[in-house]
This record gives sequence, C-alpha cells and structure tokens, in this order.
Amino acid sequence: MIDRFLKYSLENEKKICAVLMMDGQMIKKNLLVTAIDEDGNGFSAKLPGRKKETHVLMDDVLTCAYARGDQGELESL
Repeated sequence: MIDRFLKYSLENEKKICAVLMMDGQMIKKNLLVTAIDEDGNGFSAKLPGRKKETHVLMDDVLTCAYARGDQGELESL
C-alpha cells in the first residue's frame, strides 16, 4: 500500500502524508516524492522547510495517506 502512495505522489506531483522513523522517533510529514529507487529500497522526496531533497529508505516508512485536502480523486475517463 505504501508503494501506491509513493507512485501517486510521483506521478501526480501531489504531496502525501507519511509517518517516518527518523533518528529513532516517529515523525509525521507531508512530502512530495521526486524519484523512486530502481531497486525499490528507497525514494527521494522534498520535505517542508528543506531546500535539498532527502533520501528515505523504505524500511523507515511506517504508513502513508493522502495529504490534508487531497481526496485522491482520479481524473474522469
């Protein structure tokens, strides 16, 4: 399920909400995925308040959801 949210953010250029383990603490962040590793072990994302992209390992992602205000609506066919 986490993979779907990461691909959604990457393909639609929309932020998602993710709960991450950073420095031994659970942190909830809105992030924008900019690239997913070819091997699927991690991804690059823009985090709020940071100019540079951050690389996040998949093992550090606990859960993902739509960011506030995003219903995840698909374009009508």
